[in-house]
Amino acid sequence: MKNLTLYTMPQSRGTNVLWMLEECGARYDTVALSEQSIKSPEYLAINPLGKVPALRHGNHIITETAAIITYLAEQFPDKQLIPDATDEERGQYYRWLLFSIQFEYAARDKQRNIQNNEAQRSAVGYGDFDTAFDMICQHIGNHEYMVGNHFSALDIYYGGLLTWFTQYARVFPANPILTAYFDRLYTRPAFQQAQTIDQKLAVQAAQ
Repeated sequence: MKNLTLYTMPQSRGTNVLWMLEECGARYDTVALSEQSIKSPEYLAINPLGKVPALRHGNHIITETAAIITYLAEQFPDKQLIPDATDEERGQYYRWLLFSIQFEYAARDKQRNIQNNEAQRSAVGYGDFDTAFDMICQHIGNHEYMVGNHFSALDIYYGGLLTWFTQYARVFPANPILTAYFDRLYTRPAFQQAQTIDQKLAVQAAQ
């Protein structure tokens, strides 16, 4: 696939897309943004929210990390990073993909010390943080990866999400289940390559 350009910042959600691009063996260009350039008129024309990542494919722009990695998985079917459309696991992929959005809301609320009362738990999609977190840990504890027992694009997204909240935001500590999951993910060669690229982009962005 040609005409792929990733707009990203070092140590951001864009690093997960770098990882995905490396897993796909894609040919792509990168544009390293800084805290200043991400709010420039040029980039706001690409993503008016001033957020990364954004992926340009030809004349089209895709934003939102979950959307980008799923799109790439579908564009590189030979890499088997998303279950086939006729496979029942495809539904599980979408289930956990969309639940990740609920979980991020839950974790952000916990980070802000927001606790839902009974009426709020009934109204919000995730209910309460503890239940949502326990559900993810139980799922990962019973499966090697998020979909069945094989690596998929979904693991890139969950790996980044869970790592952020355990190691950087420190909203909750990593437990043995998550630590074992991270170990399975971060020994992958494509992840290591993405980290090397991200470090180089950090130098570019600082110039």
